[in-house]
Amino acid sequence: MAWSQVHSNPDVFEVRVPFENVSTSATNCFVVLDEGEALVIDTGAPTDEGAAVLEAALDEMGVDRSRATFFLTHVHLDHAGLIDRVAPEGAPVLVSAADFDALRAPGASAYERVRRLLASEGVSLPEASGYARHSVEMPLFDPARVDVRFAAEGDEVAVGRRHFRVVEVPGHTPGSLALFDPVSRILFGGDHVLFVISPGIALFPDGRDGLQTYLDSLEKVRALGCSRLFAAHGDERADFEARIDWLRAHHLERLEEAQAIVRARPGLSGEEVVRAIKWNVPFERWEDISFMQRWCIVMEGLVFLNHLVGRGLVRREEDEAGVRRYF
Repeated sequence: MAWSQVHSNPDVFEVRVPFENVSTSATNCFVVLDEGEALVIDTGAPTDEGAAVLEAALDEMGVDRSRATFFLTHVHLDHAGLIDRVAPEGAPVLVSAADFDALRAPGASAYERVRRLLASEGVSLPEASGYARHSVEMPLFDPARVDVRFAAEGDEVAVGRRHFRVVEVPGHTPGSLALFDPVSRILFGGDHVLFVISPGIALFPDGRDGLQTYLDSLEKVRALGCSRLFAAHGDERADFEARIDWLRAHHLERLEEAQAIVRARPGLSGEEVVRAIKWNVPFERWEDISFMQRWCIVMEGLVFLNHLVGRGLVRREEDEAGVRRYF
């Protein structure tokens, strides 16, 4: 069975919706049930197999779709992709305004913005075009057929007698959200803290320091004093505070490595700095890494460089060809 009860008081059920992605094979979606009402947290990727799994689980739990609220931790494909398949017309769908705006951004203009940015970092035009296509999410659901509601820090989400608190945890996306129960102190964290993989950090469209934003969000989660963390990928583990420490140290080590590369080899392009970092992939040659994973690496590497530039630890200059060089 693809679902199981993982917590009592409140009654929480986990549904593993299958989808092969970078280092993950499923999205952990959660359902909270109380007094005939349901709160569905994330839905998984838009595949026929995933839809069959989630719909069967909801049916077997006896979820009345007309009394269900849908909460999206963020609007990536593997979290928001099944809204149109499982949410009835007019169903309340809670999402951050920042992520929803990104979802509505014109595809062609967003694609061109990312492609130009990558080309300015020294990425070849064919690679930049491919990475840009991966960066721009296609519309994941029709906002006109559901009741889209914007959720923000401190808002309450009710299901039966339970009241969960929205916690903004930007970093993985500009509008990532978590959901916290102040009574049981359980947290639905989406992709904010994962064990199976180090969560990717977004290259924020407004130029904000995505890395510092993510590190600040980690400390915010630590301060909640959670009893359990329900993450969107992989098995649950009790040592999530140690994982927060590891993630922070991991990113700071990467920063030091990137800074050392620039110091030793001044004038590299952004892509050249990123390729020189020792990433956790089982390949010696850049060309042997899958295209999808190369995209993840390049985008995150640029997040690190933006942080270093913003802190005045690295200087960025454009050469005659318009390529950014780091010193």
